[in-house]
Amino acid sequence: METNKEYLELVNEARNKQIKLTQQNYKDLKDIFKQASKELSIKSSSAKNKSLTKRFLQDYIKQLRKITKSISSESEKSIEDSIIKSANNATDIQLDFFNIIDEKYNLNLKESFTSMFSKVPIEAISEIISGNFYKDGTGLSKRIWWNEKKVNGDIDYIIQQGIEQKKSIYDLSKDLETYINPQAKKDWNWKNVYPGVGNKMVDYNAQRLARTSINHAYFLSNTRSCEANPFINVMHWELSLQHSIRMHGRTDICDTYANNDDGYGRGNFLIKNLPTPHPQCLCTQYGVVEDDLENIGTRLNAWVNGKPDKQLDDYLKGHK
Repeated sequence: METNKEYLELVNEARNKQIKLTQQNYKDLKDIFKQASKELSIKSSSAKNKSLTKRFLQDYIKQLRKITKSISSESEKSIEDSIIKSANNATDIQLDFFNIIDEKYNLNLKESFTSMFSKVPIEAISEIISGNFYKDGTGLSKRIWWNEKKVNGDIDYIIQQGIEQKKSIYDLSKDLETYINPQAKKDWNWKNVYPGVGNKMVDYNAQRLARTSINHAYFLSNTRSCEANPFINVMHWELSLQHSIRMHGRTDICDTYANNDDGYGRGNFLIKNLPTPHPQCLCTQYGVVEDDLENIGTRLNAWVNGKPDKQLDDYLKGHK
C-alpha cells in the first residue's frame, strides 16, 4: 500500500519545514539563556567590590529570580509560536493537496477545502498548550514553571555551595553566569565545587519540552487533518534518516512501529491506532493516499457536477 507521488512531495516539504522550525527554536532557546547570562555578567561586574552580606545576598537572589522568570516567559512564547507553526505545517499538507486538485480540475471548491481543515490546527494547538492532549493534563505554562523551579533550585544550590566555599560575591556571580550560559564550559574545579549540578545543561529541560511540544502539535494536527481527508484510511510510520545513527545500531519502539503490519502494509496503521511519538522522536508519520491524482480529481469533478457520492457528502458535512 503506497501513497502517490504528488502527496509525498507535500509530505517532504512539510518535513523540511519541521526540521528548520525545530532547529530555529533550538537556537532561539539557546539565545534566551545566553542573553540571561549576559545580564548576569553585568551584575557580576557590579559585584566586584561588594561584600557578601545578608542584605546584598537577598537583593541578589531577587534579581536572579527576575532573570529566571524572564527566561520562562520568553521560552514559553518561543515554544508556543513554534507549536502554532508546527500544527499549520501538518495541516497544510492536506490543504495544499486539495488545492492542487482544485486548480487542475477547476472544481471551485477552495473555500470548502479551507473550511474542512481550518479548525484542525486551532484545536491541535489548544490541546497541546492546555495539556488536554496529555494524560496528566499538564499544560505548557505549568511545564515551563516546573523547569523554572528546577533552575531556581540549582541556583540556590550554587549559592549555598559558594558560601560554604567562602567564595567572594564576584566569584559566585561568575559561577552563576557559567551555569546560566548553555555554551559555557564547566572546568574540573567548577564541577568539583558544585557536584550537584555538574555537567547539567541549564537549557536541557526547555529544549526537551520544546521538541516534544513541536512534535506532538504536528502529530495531532497531522492525524486530525488526515481524518478529514476522505481519500486517507491509514497512516504510515517512517523512521528518520538519522535513526540508525542516533541509536548506534540498536533498536527501539520506533523500529517496532516502522515494521508493524496489521494487514495494511508494513509500517501502516489505521489513523485511530497510530501511536503517539515518544519525546524528541524524529520519525515521520503521513497519510497513505493510494489513488492517483487523476482518479481523485475525476471523482471530485463528478461529485461537484451532481453525481451522488455519499462518502464525499458525509466528509464535507462532518468537517465544515
